[in-house]
Amino acid sequence: MPIRVKIDRDQCIADMVCVSLCPDVFEMDPNDGKASIKKEFRADPNDPSVGEVPDQYKECVENAANSCPVNIIHIE
Repeated sequence: MPIRVKIDRDQCIADMVCVSLCPDVFEMDPNDGKASIKKEFRADPNDPSVGEVPDQYKECVENAANSCPVNIIHIE
């Protein structure tokens, strides 16, 4: 079952911890420099803040969420 991931991009401080820990799922948006979910996992291709991620990435997504210094990555 896929994991639903949300990023509160308004609160992102662009420290890149999520990208460092889980580069298969997260990337930095070239337009605003904030954390984003990669296009292939986005629930809506135009919304970089919400995605459906396969179970195989569960551990790295959880590590990214737990390591985010501003706690903006949420897993459902």
